[in-house]
Amino acid sequence: MPSTIKFKIESELQKEYAWTISVFAKYIGFNCAFVSEGEDILIAEHGIGDIQVSHFFRNTYQSGNFQFKGYFRKEPLHSNASGKADYLSTCFYLLSYLQEYIDYAPDKYERFPYDISLQKHFNCIEQNLVTQYFDVLYETTPKLKALVKKQERAIQYFLSHDIDSVYGALGDNYSYLLKHGSVGVLMQLIFNHYLRTPDYLLLNKILDIEDDYAVRSTFFWLVNSGKGTRRINNADYEIETPAVKKIRSEIISRGWENGLHKSAGKDTYVNELKKQGELGLAINRNHYLITELPNTFDDLESSGIKLDSSMGFPDVMGFRNSYGLPIKPFNIKEKREYNFVEVPLNVMDTTLKFYQNCNSKQAEKKILDFLEKNKTNALLTILWHNNYFFDFADKGWLELYKTILQFIKETGGEVTTAKKIMQDFG
Repeated sequence: MPSTIKFKIESELQKEYAWTISVFAKYIGFNCAFVSEGEDILIAEHGIGDIQVSHFFRNTYQSGNFQFKGYFRKEPLHSNASGKADYLSTCFYLLSYLQEYIDYAPDKYERFPYDISLQKHFNCIEQNLVTQYFDVLYETTPKLKALVKKQERAIQYFLSHDIDSVYGALGDNYSYLLKHGSVGVLMQLIFNHYLRTPDYLLLNKILDIEDDYAVRSTFFWLVNSGKGTRRINNADYEIETPAVKKIRSEIISRGWENGLHKSAGKDTYVNELKKQGELGLAINRNHYLITELPNTFDDLESSGIKLDSSMGFPDVMGFRNSYGLPIKPFNIKEKREYNFVEVPLNVMDTTLKFYQNCNSKQAEKKILDFLEKNKTNALLTILWHNNYFFDFADKGWLELYKTILQFIKETGGEVTTAKKIMQDFG
């Protein structure tokens, strides 16, 4: 059994620091308790603590100033009045997504823009900063090192697929195939589209590929069709059609998972969970990664969703809250943790193809470089949409996914599932 370490917190930010310590404890590998006396570790503001925290951080936070420039100057690390680094306060700021609680001008899809983030400002989006700071906090707290040995945390991966379209293969590839004289392929697409199963719904192709590598993934499904907010297209399919129900049943029977892909619009999580029915788990990823804090977190919790994986920047790979592991986020208003697990989204195909205009070879280098830099102390989420497995016109993206699976296999990474993540971090 892991050791139980008793902490005393002498600060008005008791609940904030207690939550951060609980995340730290899970990472290092011990249990924690918070006491008013008889402590093993003292957290204090005035120079006598085993872990010292900054009264300047407290004052800024309590004033309601959540702008990152109010806490960080030359680097994403807060320092107290004497210039000593305050790792615990820094980790609280990063882990809690505090920078997203400011008033800001959203992008055209109503999202928090990467361009105004601290990760962009300090060029640290691909750095798993919190685990680095946790390691330093552990190493510089002698009493803690004497009480518990840090566990080694192997890399894990969460593979996922958002199903935005099942009828789009013909429209996406018609012009290219006609122009290049691929009449046979085009006729097969037409036949599948109108008379058999449309190509983007042939998801057993994905199952077979992943089966070859002995891994499992999660499919996130839209339950609403047509136009949503900001003229965003939701599904081009109906969730209750026999063909869709059939493949969703096959996904479960073969050992994979289905979840909700919350549509763009005014429908609630509760209603959409009901629409997805028994063929889906109480897990979610928002369509277009549309989030607004704290409303999104509040709505997720009240809906009964147990796991979400929406917190990634759509236009860049990396760590949106500078941490590589799932957490139960902190409720700033009520000063407690939420009751669902947030699994960071790190790598997405459309990030490279559409936002960064990469071809598959350019994307391969960027993705493998990122994975190579983060082979420990992380659970990395990879999103590969179903249409990227049918590269009639845009070659290479199917093979790139296989390359990622081969990298995972060769480097000894473990592929986990939503159910297992809820067990480990819930």
